[in-house]
Amino acid sequence: MPVKLKTFTQNNKQLLGMFLAIAILFIILSFTVKDFMTFINMTNLLAQVAPIAIMTSGVTFVLITRGIDISSPAVMAASSVLGVFFMTSTGNLIIGTIIILTAGVLFGLINGAAIAKLKMVPLVVTLSMMTIATGLATAVGGGTGLPTLPPVYAAFFNKYTVIVMLFVIPAILDFILKGTAFGRKVYYIGNNQNTARISGINTDKVIMSVYIISSLCAGIAGIINVASVSTARAAMGTQSQILDIISAAVIGGVSVNGGKGRVRDACFGALLIVGVNNVMNMIGVSDYYTTLIKGSIIIFAMGITSFRDYNASRRLA
Repeated sequence: MPVKLKTFTQNNKQLLGMFLAIAILFIILSFTVKDFMTFINMTNLLAQVAPIAIMTSGVTFVLITRGIDISSPAVMAASSVLGVFFMTSTGNLIIGTIIILTAGVLFGLINGAAIAKLKMVPLVVTLSMMTIATGLATAVGGGTGLPTLPPVYAAFFNKYTVIVMLFVIPAILDFILKGTAFGRKVYYIGNNQNTARISGINTDKVIMSVYIISSLCAGIAGIINVASVSTARAAMGTQSQILDIISAAVIGGVSVNGGKGRVRDACFGALLIVGVNNVMNMIGVSDYYTTLIKGSIIIFAMGITSFRDYNASRRLA
């Protein structure tokens, strides 16, 4: 048993470090914030984590292939606006929800095709998509925004439904990444795309798939956000959210150099990031300083990962 425990500790240092950081954060908040550890507040916190965690889950696939997707929040907003526009125009909530998911898939398909087939730079492609999606959401949503949805929509996607989605969707994606042939191909491509191609892996197909997964997750996050505010607007996809998503993934041990990471750990990173956001808001820290802190967290986490990789390469040399 001690040997198994030692092996688990060595293989999950990043995860255990996050558990410790989250535990410290929760202990501090339990003493400084009244009724913080109540059932209602904990479920509210999990519901707040869900959109970021689900988008982080999708982006994790992209990062492992050594790609980048900074369009997720804008895709989430644009998909939501299109779906809500249909819902408020026709009254059909089910088809409108399907439109949100379908729009997300289409945005991801465009990203993936441009990167995999046209060999365009992922950062440039997803930056362009972020601009296009924001413009589309603004044009369709208009300056005054869209009408509100019937209360039944928020009642169906209530916080308990959202919490179930928070656990189920990342669990499915984590299984796909760690327990399927497709997941192994994602890691192979991240470690060395040329070697993966020579080995017979259809790298273009896999790369297109991970960008579709990323945008589909953005669409799912859009459904959650639409239910929480009963409408949609372009401002839902603020650019600061991409910092939260990348921060969560990096803190969760996902390597920006590809080939390393898992959805489970990235979601714990999302919990930590949302917790930090809440703490900063509670103590009245300016958004500028909050962004500075989160940027510093990314650099610190990347520094730790680089240091570990450097030591590992020296030991193998």
